[in-house]
Amino acid sequence: MTEQNLFEYAPALESRSIVDIRSSYGLFVNGEFVDATGGGSFKTISPSTEEVLAEVAEASEADVDLAVRAARRAYTRVWSRMSGRERSKYLFRIARLLQERSREFAVLETIDNGKPIKESRDVDVPTAAAHFFYYAGWADKLGHAGFGADPQPLGVAGQVIPWNFPLLMLAWKIAPALAAGNTVVLKPAETTPLTALLFAEVCQQADLPPGSGEHPHRSR
Repeated sequence: MTEQNLFEYAPALESRSIVDIRSSYGLFVNGEFVDATGGGSFKTISPSTEEVLAEVAEASEADVDLAVRAARRAYTRVWSRMSGRERSKYLFRIARLLQERSREFAVLETIDNGKPIKESRDVDVPTAAAHFFYYAGWADKLGHAGFGADPQPLGVAGQVIPWNFPLLMLAWKIAPALAAGNTVVLKPAETTPLTALLFAEVCQQADLPPGSGEHPHRSR
């Protein structure tokens, strides 16, 4: 074997057909996809082909207010009252679903973000799932986290996600917030919103209480 043949790799056998990209997406509020009240939208584009992947609803101030109110109701009535042990069950469920749908997430991240499939498949998605597993383990142990014997949640967390690690940074922000008993209003980057929208489907699949994780997309 010659030196130039020592590191030959087979192509990544990941097909785009595993992902079902809708032509348009609404906002995710109170556990459901809804239309934006202002009617605005923006296009998310594949950086590798400049193809328009989908039309995504843009949240108005009124839409953001609706999302915050839904998140606050979920916080007051359900999530903050739930035991850490019960919250951990939801986080474990999300982690398992991310693992089960990992190829779908990896292909979608690469299409929308432009990063190599190897990075999405072997780093970003498994690490995102690992974060939910990790914080699921912390949800009933917060008294040992260094914030006193009985730390209390703060309420609704507004979270903004950049374009470069869309799913991974979503996990970094959402998982600890939910583990601590907070709810979330999330604003993904308008250039890379698709894995956040797929994550909203995972929240539905995990039967997360409505309002726990809202996704109003608003351009900066």
